Amino acid sequence: MLNITEQERQNYVFARDFGAVPDDPGDQAEALRRAIAFAAANGKSSVLLEPGTYYLHSFVIDEEAERQDWSRRHLWLCDMHGLMLEGAVDQDGSPASLLVGCHKGENEAYLPAILWAERCENLQLRNLKFSREPAYSSSGVIVDKGDDFLVVEVFESNPYIDGMACYCANRFDLQAGALVGESVTYGKGAGVNWRRVEGGEGRRLRLDSPEVASQVSIGEGLSWHFGANTEFQLQFKECHHLRLDNLHTVSSNGFAMHTECCNGVKASRVRFQPEGKLLFTAPRDAWKIYKCEGDFEIEHMFVEGVRMDGQNMHSTFLLVDKVIDRHNLRLWAKWSYAPLRTNSRLTIYNGNEPMQNKIRSWRPDGQGKGGHYYLIECEDSVNLSLNKNAHIVPSCWELNSYTIKHSVFRNIAGCGHIIKYSKVLIEDVVYQNLMNVGILIGAEWTEFYEGGHPKGVTVRRCSFDNCGYTPRCGVTGGIGIRSEGLEGIYNEDIVIDDCTFHHAPVGVDIHQAEGVRLVCNRFHNVGQPYRIDPHTTREIVIEERK
Repeated sequence: MLNITEQERQNYVFARDFGAVPDDPGDQAEALRRAIAFAAANGKSSVLLEPGTYYLHSFVIDEEAERQDWSRRHLWLCDMHGLMLEGAVDQDGSPASLLVGCHKGENEAYLPAILWAERCENLQLRNLKFSREPAYSSSGVIVDKGDDFLVVEVFESNPYIDGMACYCANRFDLQAGALVGESVTYGKGAGVNWRRVEGGEGRRLRLDSPEVASQVSIGEGLSWHFGANTEFQLQFKECHHLRLDNLHTVSSNGFAMHTECCNGVKASRVRFQPEGKLLFTAPRDAWKIYKCEGDFEIEHMFVEGVRMDGQNMHSTFLLVDKVIDRHNLRLWAKWSYAPLRTNSRLTIYNGNEPMQNKIRSWRPDGQGKGGHYYLIECEDSVNLSLNKNAHIVPSCWELNSYTIKHSVFRNIAGCGHIIKYSKVLIEDVVYQNLMNVGILIGAEWTEFYEGGHPKGVTVRRCSFDNCGYTPRCGVTGGIGIRSEGLEGIYNEDIVIDDCTFHHAPVGVDIHQAEGVRLVCNRFHNVGQPYRIDPHTTREIVIEERK
């Protein structure tokens, strides 16, 4: 499998030596767990997998998991440092070692993560492929419909189950292989299940839903999922200096990949793409970057067929629950708990003018209102007249920089990129057939409290084709800049340079921004090249090609 010397071989662990048998339909998870545990305990650098499919049935349980829904893992790496999981490649260089999380095909059921890693420094994954069995979505062609029903001929090899649910359904132009229109159903699903009916090739399903039937046409492709739960098929939590190379996710039951509280990631050739005629990969984001820090460098990423977004990257605002005194605050952040860090910089927004401070000390202070409380001692005195919309961004939940190059985002029922970090560079990236804007820049205050506020974002030599035909956060088109739910100017120093826009209602939709440079961009069949809100923007410069 590898051309290595005998001395180098001493640092490797071969999964086959621990009983892992590729293409055997029985459980291979236990053998892989033994191989990984042996490597970690004996200072080995790599666990090697032969080509073939590894079916994962058994799992381990984290009894201390924050949510029991997320407590099961087929492979669980905890406090394992300097380890690499490496598969084989085929003649084209694609991953040839496939890890399959097996399940019963039940509707809206929480499934074990295929791989969950936490507190693992210098972890590497290479030449691996991930999927579900059965695939967590199905698809086919619409062959009949009425006012209150539709019938689909399910493509061969796709799941075909009487009573399967219909979540996150989307339409396709099968000839063009392109996503069409707004999602037919979102996370709430159709409200009814598919039923088998006779006819055609014997793989027909009928859905008795006037709402869905009114949105589709005979001859269109239709894709749908078993469920839409928030889950993480690959989870990396507090994994510093993570390296990802030549990975491919075919089918996922939730977020295909999630990096949370990680510091520094380099990724190359990471692919989220369905195979055969699945049409869709995941009912949630492809890769979410959440409360991370350090430098993220990504190249040659390919994202196809996810609902919602290709790459959503953000922290969560700390909101002021109580001002205890001039140095001490009780703060609240929505969703999951994440540690803070002493000496981290705090940017306090109390109106438009941010104030800088530091964390002298901190500790968690319980849960409530769907989030977590923190007691923070600030290094400098804090203004006691913080208004109700005051919010704080800690630097330990913010990237130092993010770079992506030579990548593709297509057929996504959401956005390609959602940017709520600063110091972002996006170069030579293609966005094609996206329901929402290709790139959405700006915080989302309403309900989610997702931040921070982007400063220093450059989008260069990118193309946007058929993007943003459905509004999101008040913007449409190729690129949208807007802070949802907040008044004031928060998005600064943004450059959109040498980009091409095709078939969109708007090229660049700009709100709540300052210092935006629009340089030598091109527009073809675009309703409005630039839509600039004069009431919430300033210092917008347009430089045309000479």
